[in-house]
Amino acid sequence: MTHLNNMIINKRSKTIDCAKLIEEDSNLLALPKAIAQIVELAAKDEASIDNLSEIISTDGALTGRLLKIANSPHYGLSRRVASIHQATMVLGMTTVKCLALSAAIFDISKLPSETGLDIEAYYGNIISVATTCRKLAIECGYHAPEEAFTCGLLYDIGTLYFMHHFPEKFGSLILRVAEDRNIIDEEINEFGIAHPDASRLIAEKWRLPENIISAISNHYNCGNRDSRMLDDILRLSVALNREIISQSGQYIEDKITKISIISDRLHIGVEKLNKITTSTMKEAIEFAKLIDVDMGDFESILSRANQEIFKTYLSIQKLFKQRQELTGRILHEERERGLLEAKQIAVSTLAHYINNASMQISGQSQIVRMSLKKKSPEDIVAQLPRVLGNIDSAINKIVAVLEEISEMNMLDNIEYFDKSKILNIDERIKIRLGELKKNSHGIILPAEAEAARKS
Repeated sequence: MTHLNNMIINKRSKTIDCAKLIEEDSNLLALPKAIAQIVELAAKDEASIDNLSEIISTDGALTGRLLKIANSPHYGLSRRVASIHQATMVLGMTTVKCLALSAAIFDISKLPSETGLDIEAYYGNIISVATTCRKLAIECGYHAPEEAFTCGLLYDIGTLYFMHHFPEKFGSLILRVAEDRNIIDEEINEFGIAHPDASRLIAEKWRLPENIISAISNHYNCGNRDSRMLDDILRLSVALNREIISQSGQYIEDKITKISIISDRLHIGVEKLNKITTSTMKEAIEFAKLIDVDMGDFESILSRANQEIFKTYLSIQKLFKQRQELTGRILHEERERGLLEAKQIAVSTLAHYINNASMQISGQSQIVRMSLKKKSPEDIVAQLPRVLGNIDSAINKIVAVLEEISEMNMLDNIEYFDKSKILNIDERIKIRLGELKKNSHGIILPAEAEAARKS
């Protein structure tokens, strides 16, 4: 693309000015002609259902996708929709426009392999977020569940823009985030703007409704008591689903806190959340088929992972509340007893790390097994460095936990800080992982680590 040959760069920092690029791009994400015309039509006051239907009908593939979506159980229409005009009449112009945009951007061939990201898993995660949005909207009585669904489909368009236009730079960014760097900071350093703000600029340029623009631009933060319901629905949905890109950039306790705060604002209890998360994957896979996204290889992995991770969140959430209650006791008369209970809770927290690392190893093993059935030897060999790297990372986490357990008696002298985190186990594990990475082989045994420190 011509504008990429003349990238706008801050001369001092060499940061790409993506905000400027988005402003000047006449066809974001290389949309098909019909989709570009739909976006252009939305800016005109005289836009009508007839105009919209006529444009969509010029693209046979898009027409077929939208009719399949309109007639799917997701919208539960009482009678079959036979034409785009009828679908627009029933679903509304905004919903049809958003679905058309979604159908256009869910195209694996548009995202180069240089990103280093598993595109099918990434698209599957977005669809899972959208499906969760719809379920949460129904549960909390939001007036337009289909609006929440389409909002979920489009919430990460800023990331898609980075991947589409700067695949190699984004691939390098993913590697840095995997080393526990903050994804927002890395995006700003690389692109001059973080993905939520990039999503907002693109949504504004596509002239999406203001409430959808607000939700997708605020999906990364926790919000406040005055937050809009749609904003909170998307925030909670993103938090409940497994993060594909930035799993290591957020402490478990922070994510649990976010889930607790937002679910309380939406008045959705733990049992309802559990029911929603365990039923989401099946519906997500069904919708993926409608827009030709293949999630088959990841069905068993993602379904089990989402369920297990949410169960872990629930158990850690209980431990988190217990640790808050123990703070006062530790700081006053019952310090010794409180410390003993704190150690027990710390052990449970460490057990979570082992569980998470074990799931990571299991998932990589399943991916290799599926590859043996479906991919060529050359593709399998090319895939091995990434798989082995993920396994090494998981083993390092287990080694770090074993070291921490071996020094558990030293917790009597550990530094205490704010009430929400009596023992900063997460920070201690992070430090240990950093020490392990300094080793030339990347993986060392606990005994070797102890000998190294003493020497």
